[in-house]
Amino acid sequence: MNPDPTAPPAYSPRRWWVCALLMLATVVNYMDRMALNQMALRIKTYFGLTNTDYSLLESVFSLAFAVGAVTTGFVVDRVSVRWVYPVMVLGWSAAGVLTGFANGFWMLLGCRFALGLFEAGNWPCGIRTTKAVLRPDERSLGNSLFQSGTALGAVITPLVVLALLRSYDPGEPQRHAVMAVTGGTYAAVVDAPADTWKFPFRVIGSLGVVWVVLWFATVPPAMLAGARGGAAGEPARFADVFRDRRFWVLFALTVAINITWHGYRTWLPLYLQEKRGYSEARMSGFTTAYYLVADVGSWTVGGMTLYLSRRGLGVHRSRVLACGACAGLTLTSLAVPFLPDGWALEAGLLAVAFGALGLFPTYFALSQEVSSRHQGKVTGTLGAGAHGSLALIYPVEGWVIDLTGTQEVVLAAVGVAPLFAFVLLLRAWRSPAEPDATTAAAAAPRPASG
Repeated sequence: MNPDPTAPPAYSPRRWWVCALLMLATVVNYMDRMALNQMALRIKTYFGLTNTDYSLLESVFSLAFAVGAVTTGFVVDRVSVRWVYPVMVLGWSAAGVLTGFANGFWMLLGCRFALGLFEAGNWPCGIRTTKAVLRPDERSLGNSLFQSGTALGAVITPLVVLALLRSYDPGEPQRHAVMAVTGGTYAAVVDAPADTWKFPFRVIGSLGVVWVVLWFATVPPAMLAGARGGAAGEPARFADVFRDRRFWVLFALTVAINITWHGYRTWLPLYLQEKRGYSEARMSGFTTAYYLVADVGSWTVGGMTLYLSRRGLGVHRSRVLACGACAGLTLTSLAVPFLPDGWALEAGLLAVAFGALGLFPTYFALSQEVSSRHQGKVTGTLGAGAHGSLALIYPVEGWVIDLTGTQEVVLAAVGVAPLFAFVLLLRAWRSPAEPDATTAAAAAPRPASG
C-alpha cells in the first residue's frame, strides 16, 4: 500500500507541537465540562435536584453534542480548521462562563445545551488536524495525545475547583476540616454561601481565550492544508460512506466506549460520596488519580501501537490488539459493587480508567481510515451517534439509580459495552493489506523544516 496520497508531501517537526495544542484544547474542553461533576453535590443541593433531574443535565448536554458534532463535521470539511476550531473554543468558553450566572434550573439546562453544542466541535476539528499533520503510523500516538486532554482536564479540574472555592469562600477550609473529622458527606456544603459553586465556572470558562491566542500565534496556515482531498477509490459522496461496513463497526465502537467513559465521568463522584462515604476532598483526590491513570492508558496505547507497528506487527493488528486489551480492563467494572472500601475498590476503578480512555486512540485512528474527503463528517456523524445514544441512556441511568438507591448497577454495567464492540471489530472489519514496517518507513516523506 502506498503512503496516504492525501497527506502533505512533507511533515513538519512542528506537528507534535500542534498535537500538544490539541491536547490543551481538550484540557480546556473537559475543565468546562467536569466542573459540573465536581460540584454535583452542591448543585443538587442548590437546585433541589433528584438523580433523575441531574441526569437531564447530562442528557441535554449529549443531545446538543450530537447536533454540534454533525454540524461541525460538515463545516470543517468545507472551511479551514484554522478558523472553525477557535470559533468552537470561544463558543464553549462563553457557555461555561454563563453557567456561573445561572439562577434557575432552566438557565442551567440551557447553558449545558450550549456547552455541548460547541464542545462537540473539538473532535471533528482535532481529528481533521491530526489527519493533516501526521503520517498514518503516527496517528494513534497523535490521537492519544489529543484525547489524553480529556483525562488531563479531569485531573486538573478537581484541584482548580477546590482552589477557586476556597478563594471565593474563606470558610471553605474549615468546612473541609470538619468533614475530614466527622466523615460527613454533606459537611462541605452545609452553611456554605449558596452561590459558591458559580465562581469556578466563571474562571474556568475564561481559559479558552488563551488557547485561541496560542493557536493563531504558533500554527502556520500551511500545516493545516493537508488531508482534504479524496484518495483514489474512496467514495465521492458522503452518502456512500454508509455503505462501508467499517463505518457501522466504528458506530458500535464509539457508542460502546463513550458509554463506559461518560458513565464513570458522570456518576463516579456522586458514587464515591453518596455510597462509599468519601468526603469532597477525598473524592477529588481519588478522581485526580483516576484520570491520571486514564491518561497513562491513553499514552501507553498510542505509544505501544506505534512501537508494535514499527516492529513488524502491522498498523491494523497493533490497533486491534490494543483495543482488545483495553476492553478486557473495562470488564473490571463488573467487580465494583463487590469490592471492599480501600485499595481493592480503588485498584478496580483505576483498571477501568486505564482501559476506558485507552480505547479512544484506536477508535480515532480507525475512523481516519474510512474517508479523507469526508473526514469531518465521518467524525461528526459518529460523535453524534455516540452522544445521541448517551442522551437517551442518561435518564435511564438516573432512574435506575433513584430506584436502587445506588450507582453500583450503572457503573458495573457500562464497563461491559466495549467487549461487544471489540468482538464486532474482529469479525466485521476488513482492512486493506498493509506494508511491512521497513516498507512503510522507506515510503514515508522526510521531515520538512519549520
